[in-house]
Amino acid sequence: MEGKKYRELFQDCKAVSETIGQVLMVAVVVLAFSSIAVTVFSDGGAVKPPHIPCTDLQQSIDRSGETVQIFHSGGEAIDLEDIKIILSVNGTQAEFNMSDSGVTFYDAKGETSSDDVFMLGDSILINTRGSEINIMDENAIIDFYFVHTESNQVIKKGIL
Repeated sequence: MEGKKYRELFQDCKAVSETIGQVLMVAVVVLAFSSIAVTVFSDGGAVKPPHIPCTDLQQSIDRSGETVQIFHSGGEAIDLEDIKIILSVNGTQAEFNMSDSGVTFYDAKGETSSDDVFMLGDSILINTRGSEINIMDENAIIDFYFVHTESNQVIKKGIL
């Protein structure tokens, strides 16, 4: 009888090749999807956004002198070429870059500096005379935007 059981076991091989084929197909599909997932979610396949500096700023206004002063009071240093300052007075906007003639950069000692980095203790003085905005009006609402041009993000927004 034992011989008969072994013969029946080895003779009943009808669905084995179909089952192995299905297992192999599932394995191929899993490998294909996992390789696609690794490519998509890896650092090499994703575009890294530009770094947005985290900086604390304080701003003040001198209406009689028509100047706005910005102080770097903490956080990361920023390249001066990546800074744009926008002042909006009652809907009229003026943009100031560090290369403009009305913009002066001071280091932490209060001396004019040719350094290319805006860091702790430094300040920027913007003279608005000759621009299209008038900050002398006491009732004017002046919006201040400090923009990082590399990432195109506003770092500081305030009302003066």
